[in-house]
Amino acid sequence: MIKCNSYPFTYLNFFHNTFLSLSLSNMSEKEETKDVDVSTINLKKGVKNLVETMPKLNKLPSDFILPLERNPLSVNYAQIPIIDISGLNGASETRDSTIGAIASACRDWGIFTITNHGIEEALIEDMMEVVKEFFGLNWRAKMKYASDDVMSPVRYGTSLNTSKKHNLHWRDFFRHYGHPFQDTFHLWPHNPPNYSNVAREYLERVWKMAMKIFEAISEGLGLEKGYIEECLGEGVQILAANYYPPCPEPHKTLGLAAHSDHGALTFLTQNGVDGLQIKHIDQTWYAVHHVPGSFLVNIGDYLEILSNGRYKSVEHRATVNAQRTRISIAVGHGPQLSSFIGPASPLVADNGSAQYGPIKYEDYIKIQQSSTVRGKTALLALKAQQSELI
Repeated sequence: MIKCNSYPFTYLNFFHNTFLSLSLSNMSEKEETKDVDVSTINLKKGVKNLVETMPKLNKLPSDFILPLERNPLSVNYAQIPIIDISGLNGASETRDSTIGAIASACRDWGIFTITNHGIEEALIEDMMEVVKEFFGLNWRAKMKYASDDVMSPVRYGTSLNTSKKHNLHWRDFFRHYGHPFQDTFHLWPHNPPNYSNVAREYLERVWKMAMKIFEAISEGLGLEKGYIEECLGEGVQILAANYYPPCPEPHKTLGLAAHSDHGALTFLTQNGVDGLQIKHIDQTWYAVHHVPGSFLVNIGDYLEILSNGRYKSVEHRATVNAQRTRISIAVGHGPQLSSFIGPASPLVADNGSAQYGPIKYEDYIKIQQSSTVRGKTALLALKAQQSELI
């Protein structure tokens, strides 16, 4: 029987204080500029509403100007691994080769592209269409789902996930839970009329695909095939749809600041407009091209924790452009919210000590998502907490 780590307590106060100190050390001043007057516009309605209200906007309002070290649009494209995961259904030799390719991608990049995943392109297109229709609703229809609670099961918003004051980002978002569907399905939008049915079928298929890849990752780590899936328990799935309209000065801002995801794996597709960038382990930023019909899969903090640091969650960000709207759909997968997370026991035994302190997964999400400072600050605080205790 697989035994996942279970902790009766957390070092939440210690972790929270460490997180705050790391966050403050990363704060910097906003660039000065002659401002664009947006005082009559409620920016909480979203950037789509802003550009529609001010169609001749040709200068970025100072609220959105970020203290960037360099032009984020000037980076090169990365050649990330592309993996045909139909090999996981093949003969033993083919399956082992595919598992090895996934393990190498996790170790060297923290992100990879998967093809031949079994989800019909028509379903992916339908999901993209209903998301586009949702963002196309008037602001009143979308604001019904507005909330300051980062744990709200269905939530519309703009900029970062936190409601705390921060430099704004050029993004509107719509988030809701997926699996287990019985808890929140009734809360999903009824407008667009077919949103709920399309989203449920899409998320069910993505969940099954994720479990197949978790099996491969478990084996690649030298664990039992079902190790990660059993540690997830009932699990939690979160869909985050992002809308990035054309921006008048895209080199001065971001759609979404650099961050890592809190879950284990995130599956991303988009509308054919690139904008994702990743920070490689050599600390260089690269742009990532999305292959039509494929999924980009990236490692999140939970998998870094579970692997005891063998695999690293990838820091990534979203850029914007001046010509085309970008829409992306990211689906994250993690353990059930009530679980206490920590490194896998067999991997702690291999390494000699746990590199990350235990914490309740729900608490970790709240701390990470409520911060105005992104990067991997929450994960670094958790690691710093553990090093103090070793």
